[in-house]
Amino acid sequence: MSDNTASLPNQDGLVFRQNTHNPPLRNGLTPRQRVQQAAFYGHDVRNDPERRAAYGQHTDEILRSPYSVAVADYLNAPNITNVDFSNYHGRVGDDILVQASDDFAIHHVHVLIQNPDGSTVEEGNAVAESDGTTFRYVATAHNDSLAGDKITVTTADYPGNETTKQEVL
Repeated sequence: MSDNTASLPNQDGLVFRQNTHNPPLRNGLTPRQRVQQAAFYGHDVRNDPERRAAYGQHTDEILRSPYSVAVADYLNAPNITNVDFSNYHGRVGDDILVQASDDFAIHHVHVLIQNPDGSTVEEGNAVAESDGTTFRYVATAHNDSLAGDKITVTTADYPGNETTKQEVL
């Protein structure tokens, strides 16, 4: 029997094998380690009055304490539901709209525009609109040629989870 299986006998003498290998997830952590890190994050939030109050505003029937909201936030990365590049033509003042959400809150939305050779045209953080899920990035640099340019949008939540979307123009 290999190191990553366990034998489980039943009453009839049959032996069932169960895979006990925990493959790494994000950041090289196993699921068990991620939950442990989430618990540490929840304890940190519990011990910080300002963050405890912020997470406390998001409690509900399922997540009844700031600690449980913080743990859930740690375990779930933000979502990018849509990126609208249609108003970006390489001119100063053009905008890129990002629709993003998180189970608690988005910390920031970062936009990076690169030439085909990988050199940076510009980058910066998008600004949240009043609805809390739309973020607007306004171009600050002129970009002569968009062909082959890559735009990378990265959202991050407060525990540091990130989600990235890229588009090649």
